[in-house]
Amino acid sequence: MQRDQESTPSIDEALNPHRAEEQARAREHTLEILERRGVKLHGDETEEELGDLWNAVDRFDAIVQARGGDSYTNAPQSSAPDNPQLVLPERKGREAPREYIGRITEATRRLTRVEG
Repeated sequence: MQRDQESTPSIDEALNPHRAEEQARAREHTLEILERRGVKLHGDETEEELGDLWNAVDRFDAIVQARGGDSYTNAPQSSAPDNPQLVLPERKGREAPREYIGRITEATRRLTRVEG
């Protein structure tokens, strides 16, 4: 038996009438967190990409903190970071989220290999 795709949104809405609002708030919160951490966003990132970006940035920040890095003096906005390796890689122009996540992940790997 096939579900009527036209009725699916109304069923979802009936079960959770505030879902769209909650999703919008969650997206705004994620955008705010990432922007505060120096991540350039284009506005067309999916929820999954935003979540993956947040996870990648969290992993990078955790390694930086474990190495004694300061998130303020090694911030992307810092004109003279204490240690450039401890600065979150900057997103290039219209770089796709997956490519940017890959570069953050690689920077995290490099930090884990550095003798501390």
